[in-house]
Amino acid sequence: MISLLVTVHVLICLFLVIAILLQQGKGASMGALGGAGQSWFGPTGSKSVLMKITVGLSIAFLLVSILLALASRDRPMTASQQAVPVQQQGQ
Repeated sequence: MISLLVTVHVLICLFLVIAILLQQGKGASMGALGGAGQSWFGPTGSKSVLMKITVGLSIAFLLVSILLALASRDRPMTASQQAVPVQQQGQ
């Protein structure tokens, strides 16, 4: 279960990075796609489509992060994760 969530989480991260890099910056005349992005989605459509994709991916990122935190909370600790008592030497 956790390995599936981690795989989905990594894929969401990669797609989120790509969606952010494809967006046109403020005041920039050309985005990562050059002028081709405007012909694909129309003059105003590329901004709203990429924005919706980015928002959807960020919400999915948040939900999967919460699910991973809840799933890892219930897992038993391994021997390397358990606290080892520290012995103090006499002063």
